Amino acid sequence: MKKALFIAITCVSCFNGFTQNDLINRLEKVIIRSDRKLRQHSVGYKVSTLKDSVLHKNTESFTLLLRYNSPIYFKEYGAGGTSTASFRGTSASNTAVIWNGVNVNSINNGQTGFNSLTVSLFDAIDVRSGGGSIEYGSGAIGGTIHLNDNLKFTSKRQTENLIVVSVGSFNTYNSLYKFRLSDSKKTVKIGLSYNQSENDYKFLDTDFKNTNGAYENLGVNISLAFFINRYSKLKFYSANYFAERFLSGELPNPLAANDKYKDFNHRNLLVYNLKKSRLQHELKLGYLAEEYQYFEDKAISTFNFGKSKRYLANYNLGYSFLDKKGELASYTEYESILGKTDQILEKRRTQFSQSIIYNQKIGHAISFETKIRKDFNSDYKVPFTYALGIKVKTSNCISIRANGSRNYRVPTYNDLYWPGQGNLDLIPETSLQGELGVIYNNNQFKIDLGAFYIAVKDKIVWIPNGDSARAGVWVPINLSRANNKGLELAFSYKEKVNKHIFSANLNYSYTIAENEVTNKQAIFVPEHLLNGNVTYNYRQLSFFYQHLFNGKVYTTESNSKDFVVPSFFVSNVGVDYKLFKNTKTQFNIGLKVNNVFNENYVVIPRRPMPNRNFNLNINYKF
Repeated sequence: MKKALFIAITCVSCFNGFTQNDLINRLEKVIIRSDRKLRQHSVGYKVSTLKDSVLHKNTESFTLLLRYNSPIYFKEYGAGGTSTASFRGTSASNTAVIWNGVNVNSINNGQTGFNSLTVSLFDAIDVRSGGGSIEYGSGAIGGTIHLNDNLKFTSKRQTENLIVVSVGSFNTYNSLYKFRLSDSKKTVKIGLSYNQSENDYKFLDTDFKNTNGAYENLGVNISLAFFINRYSKLKFYSANYFAERFLSGELPNPLAANDKYKDFNHRNLLVYNLKKSRLQHELKLGYLAEEYQYFEDKAISTFNFGKSKRYLANYNLGYSFLDKKGELASYTEYESILGKTDQILEKRRTQFSQSIIYNQKIGHAISFETKIRKDFNSDYKVPFTYALGIKVKTSNCISIRANGSRNYRVPTYNDLYWPGQGNLDLIPETSLQGELGVIYNNNQFKIDLGAFYIAVKDKIVWIPNGDSARAGVWVPINLSRANNKGLELAFSYKEKVNKHIFSANLNYSYTIAENEVTNKQAIFVPEHLLNGNVTYNYRQLSFFYQHLFNGKVYTTESNSKDFVVPSFFVSNVGVDYKLFKNTKTQFNIGLKVNNVFNENYVVIPRRPMPNRNFNLNINYKF
């Protein structure tokens, strides 16, 4: 069944459906971006866009994509296992994942599992460092990751098909099919992905394998849009995910693992846009549902479960001051959240939010932005949040950027109600942060260097022995204060000589994250994190090299040297060849070797990561 589904997706052919309708006279191609707020409301912040060429080299998993191309640290429980992201020494719950302008972090734990996302299903991926993203909520103290489905209208009817197939070590198969159809009035995009793996790699220097590590998942995405008239359009986005994964064991006895986990996610979003003169209206209606099933014994049908639903309504109003090169925007949102498990009765949380944003460009050199937000939460009294950002161009090549913000995060359902471990006495954590950066860009190479500081009060952390009445049990508590500070460097370079193209990019982050009481480094926060990519292209041939240095991390609050995850250096190499390419058709074949030097390393104690492995991929666009 698994291989049949894999083959079926790779063999899907195109179809033609819409009739031509030139009611609306438009340009040859108009791209409708699902979330224009990101660039428009990120003055003074660092925003990185992962280009198609980067996505093409990292199709295996979202974790690998961002681990080698962003300043984000990933805590991963083995290949195919749970993987969470954190910026600048903050927690995974302080990282927001934004899907077409909507925060889709789990209602239960406030996080997103990045191994449950398929890279090629999305058209654009952006990474925004720092807080202040109040139009998406208030909890993203560390940063946001944006996944967007872009829709395009064309003056003539067009169809486009994309098939991506890859086969890798450990019986790993990945397949994806995307179909687009567009004309001047309507457009549709459909994406299907299926991934599976036995994931039974050998643990280096042992006699064991990654036992009980198999996984498979299916993703189905649908996006469509049409013009109602020349001023307004209607868009619909739907993303559905179904997965089953077995939970691998850890040393010294990985053979003891016998459990598995199923999860289901459904995300639906309806968007109405009206733009007339200086006014812009946007209405969003969303329904998001998630469910998990945990089987302690994979051979038995009995399981624990959790279910949650989220309803949201969002109205955005924008007014442009053309004479002042400014815009005033209002964001009003209401959401209702319901969650339950087999051990917890259904809990409900509602929230009403109002945000006001003003940005302006003064001359050709100065841009600034101010934001303010107030939430009314049914469970907690929460503070005003705000953000300020400014960017000043001091010369043709140099710009100075700065930002500051206040953020907060309320406890998640798991923080409060997890059986035997939740803590009903938790209060929201709050933070103040600032950043100063300098950008140098001469169109050949670009450098962005920023220094940041984050002061967190009542930070929510899970620690062992957090409650004297529950000795040895991991429970969440509020730390009095924590301070994060550090530097982030992003560098990119591109050189073209005749038909030879050389490019390189690098991300480095230096992070000190300390509890004010102990003055110790926070657990699972590397002080040094470095990644880079080097690519050489000649005609149809492309070679690339990737590297990652992950500094040591502590796993105990006391920073005991006996419980440290050692630093590691991992490299990948690959080659791509374009068999043919024209305006309508493109066929690429690529080979990638991950962990080329066969490094023996762990991200989580006692959970070895994959040894040297291979991936062969085919990319056919027509």
